[in-house]
Amino acid sequence: MATTLIFIRHGESEANFEHRFTGQSNVFGLTERGHAQARAAAEALNGICVDAIIASDLRRAYDTAKHVGDLRGMEVIPDEGFREIFAGKWEGERFDDLPTLYPADFGVWLSDIGAAVCTDGEAVADLQIRVRAAVESVVRRYPGKTVVIGTHATPIRVMQCIWQNVPLSGMKNVPWVPNASITTVVYEDDLSWHDVVIGKTAHLAGMETALPKNV
Repeated sequence: MATTLIFIRHGESEANFEHRFTGQSNVFGLTERGHAQARAAAEALNGICVDAIIASDLRRAYDTAKHVGDLRGMEVIPDEGFREIFAGKWEGERFDDLPTLYPADFGVWLSDIGAAVCTDGEAVADLQIRVRAAVESVVRRYPGKTVVIGTHATPIRVMQCIWQNVPLSGMKNVPWVPNASITTVVYEDDLSWHDVVIGKTAHLAGMETALPKNV
């Protein structure tokens, strides 16, 4: 029984606009443009029957998914498993400052992200285990259904590695998806997957924003 998962990366956040490493900090909401991007993503799903909406409980992802829920009169179910990576001492710091503040750890992030461990924070490898478990839990809970999942850039990137059979050592070659982009994957009951479509942005029509080169 095929289960369709529709991932939406959150719209532009205040931290994105300020070029800060947000991690699990929850003080940054969506910008005005971020809300517009989220509304556009929600409208792009018109005509698709959605059975449930799940999101990271961090406000930028939850509020993005809420635009989908508001159009459909549906509640958004928070799930900590879809949170962004816990970035430890990097949280809230500007991308431009991180190479100076944490040259060794952030240097690995830039050169070999799959092997990176945020300073006093989460390892990318552990993030992948966490997010994969959250994804597979959704597939088991909603067999044969269509579920929208609001989440973040790094969770989608580590799942891209899984869906595209790329080891974490090759994650550095997997691009970030833009804000409010839509990624779709179909899972079978045995947790195999197919029909992966990564980072669609046609619905953004000139509003596209993405992470800078130094992250």
